[in-house]
Amino acid sequence: MTSPSKAKGDRAELAFVKHIAPWFPHARRGKAGAEADLGDIFGVRDRDGDDWTVQVADRAVMLREHGAVLRKAAEAAQQSERAGTPFWCLVVKRAGCADVGQWFVWLPAWMLWNVRFWPYHEGDLPDEDLVCVTVRTWLAIIAPEPAWTPEPPF
Repeated sequence: MTSPSKAKGDRAELAFVKHIAPWFPHARRGKAGAEADLGDIFGVRDRDGDDWTVQVADRAVMLREHGAVLRKAAEAAQQSERAGTPFWCLVVKRAGCADVGQWFVWLPAWMLWNVRFWPYHEGDLPDEDLVCVTVRTWLAIIAPEPAWTPEPPF
């Protein structure tokens, strides 16, 4: 029998995979309870050909204190290292928000600059320096194809 908290986490992971499927058709959930936890979502390859490990976290725990975000981010970084992916992020569902595009994505600042070809690289900024964007913005930054088409000016 599945616990209510496990079921809630499963639903969040499934919703996230469904949301990103147009850009990442090979995205899939990892095996829960695996001996070496390699993250929650695999099959996310950005426009530069780099693979990402995605960890989906409980909003109640993550939004209580910034330290919880840092601890979960450190776990995600370890999972990414074990999985052999150069990039990782932590996705946190927003309370009362059914629109997955508006959920939060936490990632190290250097990753955001690195994938945008800005003048920062791994090591320039510490892993503890996290930035938070929405899933929609994260997709616009890393997706192989544009995540949305801008509206024409009025």
